[in-house]
Amino acid sequence: MLFSCVNDMEIVNRFIDTETEPDMISENFETLFTDSARLQMKMITPLIKQFTSAQEQRDEYPEGLHVWLYENTGELKGEITANWARFDRIDDLWEARGNVIIIDADGGKLETEQFYWDRRAGVVYSNIMTTLTQPNGTVAVGSSFTAKQDFTDVVLHRGRATIIMVEIEEDEDEEDEDEEDEDNGNGEANEPEIVDIVHEDTNSSDNEEDIE
Repeated sequence: MLFSCVNDMEIVNRFIDTETEPDMISENFETLFTDSARLQMKMITPLIKQFTSAQEQRDEYPEGLHVWLYENTGELKGEITANWARFDRIDDLWEARGNVIIIDADGGKLETEQFYWDRRAGVVYSNIMTTLTQPNGTVAVGSSFTAKQDFTDVVLHRGRATIIMVEIEEDEDEEDEDEEDEDNGNGEANEPEIVDIVHEDTNSSDNEEDIE
């Protein structure tokens, strides 16, 4: 009887394992997402696993993905890359992990290790450390961030910003004088100044520092 019970359990375990296996696996997969015949998103991935059962309606990208986002005009809006990703079709929720990098059309860059895109709510966010680099060189780091799904109204929570200040070029006469002073040992070369700026939110109960 015991031997029969073990065999029965092995059958059950095999059945459970097959339930968690993907229904479809594709390699070097590329797809386009459109709305009213307008291209919204292009995605490529080395490997996609698709689950289509009633309980598991999701797509997994275990080897990462590369996504291009487009404006309604067809112009490129931004790019997203990650080492791993998953799309939950029931909740309409994207999750990306591992070296997540988001670059917008203006050259701004957002970096984090975990990223969520809630398409139903129209927001993107991360609950862990995030670095935001502006095209002008401003670098801001926060413990988390939230934004609209078009990456506007970005807010870094408990954020700290570093701005690189570079002096404007001087007139040729002043430059010549500075060079003479340096030759005589009376002057010092100008170097970029690094300024840390912390924005304090005094209305927050936990004294968070948010940067918008």
